Amino acid sequence: MKIDKIELENFISHEKSTVQFKGEVNVILGPNGAGKSSIIDGIVFAMFREKSRGVLENFIKRGASRSKVSLTLSRGNDVIIIKRNLSRGSGSIEDHLLVNNKPITYGAENVTSELEKYLGIDKDIALSTIIVRQGELDKILDEFQNTIGGILKLEAIDKLIDSKGPIANLIKQLESKLEGFNVLKSQYNQIRDRLKEKQDKVKELENYISSLSNEIANLESSLGQVNKELDEYEIKRENYIKIKTSLDEKNKSFEEIEREIKRLENETRNISELEKEVEQLEKLRELKNNLDRYLLLKDNYDSVSKSINDLQVEIDEYEKSLRKKRELEPFYIKYTQLYSEKKRIDEEYNRYIQLKSKIASKEQTLEKYKNDLANIQFNEKNLEEVEKNIKEFENQKSELDRKLGQIQNGIKEADEIIKNITQVKSDRCPICGRPLDDEHRQRVISEYTEKRDSLVKEKERTEENLRELTNKLNKLRLEQKRIMSEKGKFDKIKMQIEELEDELSKLKQEISKYGNIEDRRNEVNNELEKLKDYYDNYLKLSKYDESSLSDKKRRIEELLNKKKQIEGELRKLENEVKGLNKFEIERRIEELEKKKKSLDDLRRKRAILEEDLKKKENLEKEIEKLKQKLEEISFDEDYYQELKKKVENLDKFLDERRNMKSKIEGELSSLKKEIEDMNTQMVQIESKLGEETKITNAISKLTRIREALGEKRLQSYIIMATKQVIENNLNDIISKFDLSIKNAEIEISPKRGKSNRGDYIIVYTNSGDQLPVTSLSGGEKMALALGLRLAIARSLMSDANFFILDEPTVHLDEDRRNYLIEIIKNLKEVVPQIIVVTHDREIENAADYVINVEKKGNKSVVSEANDN
Repeated sequence: MKIDKIELENFISHEKSTVQFKGEVNVILGPNGAGKSSIIDGIVFAMFREKSRGVLENFIKRGASRSKVSLTLSRGNDVIIIKRNLSRGSGSIEDHLLVNNKPITYGAENVTSELEKYLGIDKDIALSTIIVRQGELDKILDEFQNTIGGILKLEAIDKLIDSKGPIANLIKQLESKLEGFNVLKSQYNQIRDRLKEKQDKVKELENYISSLSNEIANLESSLGQVNKELDEYEIKRENYIKIKTSLDEKNKSFEEIEREIKRLENETRNISELEKEVEQLEKLRELKNNLDRYLLLKDNYDSVSKSINDLQVEIDEYEKSLRKKRELEPFYIKYTQLYSEKKRIDEEYNRYIQLKSKIASKEQTLEKYKNDLANIQFNEKNLEEVEKNIKEFENQKSELDRKLGQIQNGIKEADEIIKNITQVKSDRCPICGRPLDDEHRQRVISEYTEKRDSLVKEKERTEENLRELTNKLNKLRLEQKRIMSEKGKFDKIKMQIEELEDELSKLKQEISKYGNIEDRRNEVNNELEKLKDYYDNYLKLSKYDESSLSDKKRRIEELLNKKKQIEGELRKLENEVKGLNKFEIERRIEELEKKKKSLDDLRRKRAILEEDLKKKENLEKEIEKLKQKLEEISFDEDYYQELKKKVENLDKFLDERRNMKSKIEGELSSLKKEIEDMNTQMVQIESKLGEETKITNAISKLTRIREALGEKRLQSYIIMATKQVIENNLNDIISKFDLSIKNAEIEISPKRGKSNRGDYIIVYTNSGDQLPVTSLSGGEKMALALGLRLAIARSLMSDANFFILDEPTVHLDEDRRNYLIEIIKNLKEVVPQIIVVTHDREIENAADYVINVEKKGNKSVVSEANDN
């Protein structure tokens, strides 16, 4: 299995980065803080959802709400894609695992679990061996026992078989249960005796319930017969009451209608006399209408005559005004034409004034810009010279920084050698391997002390040069900023001058179109002033026109015709109404209309009287029929009450027997529930008593399991098997390195804790010497640590085909860095894919594919080495 690609979105400092691993040795190169290690964090997060920076939300880029990581792996012909998601707050997106673009599972825990099973990669082993974090390269040599103990879960086995562990506690619990079986047997016998008593009581109650059921059945039969008879009598009673009530209502209605008939007969006796008198009303109404018509026509005749005279005067005045209007019309037309022209000229004149104002304003602004431009001092050559000097000084500063780093590494190396040569207890020099006596020790200490003092002085000189160079750089950058500011002002004003000159040219071209517009405007205003009185007089007469005059003449003709028509009608009506008194006619009409109302009321009452007579006849027939029906129904109220009392008594006695039966049934149900509970208790006790043998056998088995898990059996087997496999893989791996080590032996203790390196790993040189780890050189320790990590991973994981190193050159001098490069090259024979994160460009020598990472603002940017 190898890592093909990782995609990071809003992950730590990466906004959107894609990193492809195309070589066997892939080097991720960039300065400190660029975001290199974030790529390794992304790989670990994708594989195991492991947090390396506190809470998982710290992986989300500042300012973003979500983060995504997609890791692509290849294994044979399979392509595995792991998609992990992070979200701030409550929102969440599921993780996904895909193989050959087919979804396998989703959810954070499911993806991690399925990935470990599918690839055979254990998180604890991987994080302890093949993924090496910054500064932890040889940590495995110091903490080997704790690391291997944690991987093999030896401490968990110890806790399992401890005298206070879960197995021992379970044995004690089972032994305690065995003591309780005698108590259970006594409880079983007591319950069995009580159960017999309850069962006898149940039989007694069941017999009594049967007797009550027979008695209730007989009572229900008798009650049914009596109820049936009562129901029939109830129907007969309802019919009797219904007919009797209806008969009473009919008799009451008959008496009321007889009284009403007598009253109406008295009121309608004089109806014939009123009918004769009211016949005169229509003739009087006709005379009144003719009289009203005559008086109205007379009023209309006077009104029409007056309208004719008034309209003739109006027509004469109208014709005079119309003649005056015709005389003024030429002046009106001239005025309106000039006024339209004035409106057009005013619009053009306003635009002309605006243009003059704009031109004057822009000419003033242009003069100011030209003066400002003349006051700016700017030279392009000065800027080029300053930028050239800045670049030269920055190169010098980078060289001094590199030199200072080398000096500091040299001082650290000298301090480490002096410390090691002072503390070493063996008889061999850890530097050259020769015999170590006091004279040789002092010579080495003196040599490296002198070298350190020289480096310290060189460091001070370099730091002083660096300070001077930094001051010069700061001054040049200030000058560059000042010149750039002047250049910006110069370019801005120059562009503004060009824009103003172009605008002025266009404005002057536009204003030239208006020529002598002021003279023409004055001329038009003078002519309008002369014609103003003619125009105003014409407007006063504008309401007079030929059409209105024709309408008035037509109206006077209509009035004359109407006057003739009224005269004819008046002559016809004059003979009919001559000598009539309008007041006397209206008084007599009013008197007769009142009598007509009385007559109408009497006619209505007579109609009601005729209807009441018919109702009286019908009521007499209905009353006779109801009396016959009452005689046909034979109903006795005393017998009805006797039946009701009998039903009540039977109901009461039946309820008593039913209540008695319910009470006994409740008691019986309770007894049966008690019997059921007792049976259940007996079954449970029998079941528990049957566990006595099982518990005895379980105690025996647990005792044997505890003995088998002890140090002398299972733990011993695990340690021996693991030790042999790791040693074989370790010796196979270190044989690929160019080392003075021939092979190595390791020791694994069942007890975890701190140990000295010499306690658990011994190396044999090519010359056959046996050495502890502490006697090896720094490079040899580094090679042994890498080999041990790969050996553990190869032994305990089925598919550990990649190796990740995060900043392995930290605290390494030049020789050890070169040694590491050679080891990485040799590692290609052991593991197919290596990923190295470093800020040290020397590591490029071991790479066949380089990935650059740099920081731009707050964003990490990834590129291939040949992209730049």
